[in-house]
Order: sequence, then C-alpha cells, then structure tokens
Amino acid sequence: MNQEHSVLCVDIGNTSCRAGIWKNGALESVRSIFTTEFIKYSKEWINDFKKHSRIAYCSVVPHAEHAFLSRLSEKLKSSIYQLTSVNQSILPITYPHPEEIGSDRIANSIAAFKLFKLPSIIIDLGTATTFDVISNGRGYEGGIIIPGPQGMLDFLGNHTALLPKITLGNECMPDLPVGKSTSAAMLSGIKFGYLPMINAILDVLQTQFLEQKIKDYAIIQTGGKAEDFLIEKAILKPWLTLEGLATACLGHPLNSS
Repeated sequence: MNQEHSVLCVDIGNTSCRAGIWKNGALESVRSIFTTEFIKYSKEWINDFKKHSRIAYCSVVPHAEHAFLSRLSEKLKSSIYQLTSVNQSILPITYPHPEEIGSDRIANSIAAFKLFKLPSIIIDLGTATTFDVISNGRGYEGGIIIPGPQGMLDFLGNHTALLPKITLGNECMPDLPVGKSTSAAMLSGIKFGYLPMINAILDVLQTQFLEQKIKDYAIIQTGGKAEDFLIEKAILKPWLTLEGLATACLGHPLNSS
C-alpha cells in the first residue's frame, strides 16, 4: 500500500479518542487523548500526524464530532469517510434496527468479520461495555450493553449524596477486597466485581453457542479498559476499532482504488 492508500483512523469515544495511521496493512503512530481535551485541541492533535490522503472516523459523541469536523481544512473534509451502519458495504447486518448500532461497534464488527474466526464475540470495555456477536452467515446479530467500570463509578458519584466522584487511573486499586475507606470500597467493587460480571455474561453467550453446536469461535477483547481487565482465552486487540475503520474505508466504493 503506498502513501495514497494510507488512512488516518479516528475513534471518538465518550471518555477518550484514539487515532492511528493505517498503512501497508498495519496501524502505526497510534495515540489516545481524553475526549474533553480532544474537543479543545482536535485540530492541533490531528495535525501532529504525518501526511495522509484520507480520514475515516466513527463517533458516539456528537458535540466532539462537531468540534472535530469544524476544525478540519476543506481539503481534509473532502477526503473524510464517516462510518455508519448504512454506508458500509462489508458487514452483513441481520440485527433488526441497524441504525441503533453505535458506529464504533460497527467498526469492531467489520474488523472481526474480515480478520478473525467466525463466529466471534467482541467485548469492548469502555465507558459502556458492549458484547457483540458476529457470524459468518448472519453477520452482525446483536449484543449486550452494560456500564463500563468508569460508568459504574460515575453512577455512584452522580446519584448518591455522600459517595465521592472517582476517576479510574487517578486512584490506586486496593489489594484487599474489604475497603478501609469509601473510595477504596468503591474501587474494590470494580476490581473484584467487574470482571466476574463480564465472565458471567460471556458464559451465557458461550452456552448459547454450545446449544447451537458451535464449538469453534473467537473471543476478541478491545476498548480503553481492555488491558486493565484481561479475559481468559480472549484475543486482546486494543486498536480493533481503528482496524475496522480502515477496512471499511478502503472497502467503500468511493475510496477503494
């Protein structure tokens, strides 16, 4: 793939935004930034990347997306590809309401559909944690959504009068399950409760596969918190969304050349 076929891939998420250059069949120069900072400095952040011929992006944060688009030059705007469930041409979707599927989940599913064993279960650990099921014949079938670890802490901090607001990464996780402070007790709930919940949902999906006599499948783990909560037997792909964006962009009729 020459420079003309390089793609700047941008994933605009609730907590963080991630980007990387897809070139020669691989991602390079990957980086991430908090979404609040991306809204302020998206132009400078994007300009830090080396030259690219086109941009592919997905977004689940409309106001951050607006800030991003408003700061792009006219030249870059002319080469941009926004991934949605409607304008992609790679992934079959049998889910009855495709317009409801987040574009980041579409990107993940495209990557799994093209690059991994099928069927696949994709677990994306972010502000929300999503499970998506992709099969060879039916493509995107549907999934499960639960709060992510930060989302759980945000709920407690925002909906209780006396519990503090905690940001993961700013606090040390406790070593023992019995917290000796309110913050430690909340973090203990995440450390010792979140992964068992993930595994319990995964067990349900795997049982469903067994009932369908499906024994060979892939479990793919991605998302901003993926490396903090490793799932046994899962393939860790932190940049899966960006890989799916590049695959979708290069496979789009207006971009494949």
